[in-house]
Amino acid sequence: MVKKSIFTLILLAVIGYVSAQSLQFELNGQALVDGQTVYCPEFNEDFGEFIQEMQIRNISGTDLNVVVEKEEITVPEGSMNYFCWGLCFSPEVFVSPAVPMAAGSVSGEGELAFHYMPASMTDFASIKYYAYDERQNERVSVVIVFNSMENLGEVPSCTFSHAYPNPASSMVRFNYELSSVGSATACVYNLLGQEVMRQELNSLQGQLSFSVADLQEGIYFCNLLVNGRTMKTEKFIVKK
Repeated sequence: MVKKSIFTLILLAVIGYVSAQSLQFELNGQALVDGQTVYCPEFNEDFGEFIQEMQIRNISGTDLNVVVEKEEITVPEGSMNYFCWGLCFSPEVFVSPAVPMAAGSVSGEGELAFHYMPASMTDFASIKYYAYDERQNERVSVVIVFNSMENLGEVPSCTFSHAYPNPASSMVRFNYELSSVGSATACVYNLLGQEVMRQELNSLQGQLSFSVADLQEGIYFCNLLVNGRTMKTEKFIVKK
């Protein structure tokens, strides 16, 4: 009789915990355990970054205003990361505005995405993300480990300066130096990951210049790709 009572209490406690959880992270339609670690080994060479898309599901019976927050655990110097929750935010944003979610609904395709731009092809980053209703203390979390590409063979060395001037209003420039001849390209992306400019590098060293007169004000990233691999990423700001 005592054992049965203890079992009942444990069962009620488990049910109470599950029912108290109002949100859950999902990956490819599968629910993730609170605090679960997810590995993101896929590198998008077109954007020069790792991209991990997920979904958030409101498993409660009430409408919620959902906030996403990031916590950097291990982030190499020189790398960049940002996330999208409805909108894409600059790397300096750690807490998003609230997004309304109806009871039982799930976020749409591409609405929640985590982005990481490595400083080199040998580093990795570990970042924790939280989701919670802005009116409640209860949170769910997921840890994403972004692994840089492995087994790349010999990686050419290069130098790529910070953008100057920064902020830029008409022109932005970079100094570069490559160790060997090959295919080298500089690509500029906006915060949405859209390529806005591209320029081939035809010498081993020199100055790279982009006209930003036609770009909207905001944050941009310039990726240096050598033989199809993103070697360096530099951030700059356009301000008119």
